[in-house]
Amino acid sequence: MRRRVPKLRPNFGARLCALVLVALAASSCVTVGPLPTAGGGLECQGRRSARPTVILEAGAFGGAADWSLVAQDLAAEGKVCAYDRDGIGLAAMHDLDRSPVAIARRLGALVAAEEGDAPVILAGHSNGGLYVEAFARLWPERTAGLVLVDAVGTDAKDQPLAMVDLRREARLAGFTPFARAVGLTRLVPLIDDISPAAEAAARRRRAWTRRSSIKAALQEERAFLPGLAAVDALPPLSPAIPVAVVVASRSPDKPLDRAWRAAQVAPAARACRAVVIDVQASHTAILDGQRERVVEAVDWMDGQGPEMGASRC
Repeated sequence: MRRRVPKLRPNFGARLCALVLVALAASSCVTVGPLPTAGGGLECQGRRSARPTVILEAGAFGGAADWSLVAQDLAAEGKVCAYDRDGIGLAAMHDLDRSPVAIARRLGALVAAEEGDAPVILAGHSNGGLYVEAFARLWPERTAGLVLVDAVGTDAKDQPLAMVDLRREARLAGFTPFARAVGLTRLVPLIDDISPAAEAAARRRRAWTRRSSIKAALQEERAFLPGLAAVDALPPLSPAIPVAVVVASRSPDKPLDRAWRAAQVAPAARACRAVVIDVQASHTAILDGQRERVVEAVDWMDGQGPEMGASRC
């Protein structure tokens, strides 16, 4: 989620409103199938195939439920896994470092337990983009590819308008405890573009109303901006890692959206093999009504579908 309501990205105005109202996040995405009774580990579906396992990382205030519709589609062609970060959604709360690098290291341990040393495709939405970028910088040999879905990464530091937007979001996130106290997080979302199944909606609502979830998500939010520099201090992304960028925007001519797009596509410009997919969608609709474009990016990563993108080296 991050960027507003799930996360930030083009169409930040909506996300800002979402964070202020907080309640909007309740309608985020959702997880397919029965709800697990315990959380914190990878939740996988689909059978192993020639395609590397796809690992889905949610944005701010989000978890496995955000990816439910996308995961359902991806599971038709292979194994796909999502999860709730510590303290969020169904995951138990612990006193942990919630910086982006620490989150990436915990994800690395989960992936290693599930997949061993086998390379995986990592997909990150919104703030989740920085977490998967950190993973790929730490373990390039375990990264079969990056799918960055309207994502925030270290290249945002080079875009002043994007940084102003991130700082604004961090300030608005501080209103979350107040919104919870007055019951706003229990309202039916008004501007979120996801239409999840009933059980997924309930799970999403729980993530946005539980005291521990809000606390954990706020800690992540506060650590995010300092984390940009920490991730950028890691070894650079290997150009050998394929990169697929999905940019969601309904106002591509606005300066803020142009700034975000420039930051989002930068990793693709440095990769030997890359593709950029522009979608007329909101930050969250890309996980629902336009989710076929995310599936298209994963298919491209796996060498399926029409030839597109660029091969430079």
